[in-house]
Amino acid sequence: MSSTEQTTQTDPDGKGEILTVEVFAPRDPEHPKTFEWDKHLLVSTAAAEAAAAFGYVGGAPALSKGKETLDPALQLHQAGVKSGDTLDLLDNGGGV
Repeated sequence: MSSTEQTTQTDPDGKGEILTVEVFAPRDPEHPKTFEWDKHLLVSTAAAEAAAAFGYVGGAPALSKGKETLDPALQLHQAGVKSGDTLDLLDNGGGV
């Protein structure tokens, strides 16, 4: 099962509510996964979904864009995430 199948949401009105991003995980940087998330999804929820898709259990998953760790309390669009972005999966607790 692909990660896109797990998290794909539709955008029937074409208003750009869906963000398509590529996420890299430190344990398998050669195999990023593509996710389609609603722009209103919390960063913390997106991080948890990405961690699960990569097979990580527990910890405190987070996402970063460049060198900036995204605030888990913000929605993706509020954190500055846009379609086409590349994000990195992190674990603030050190487990990823």
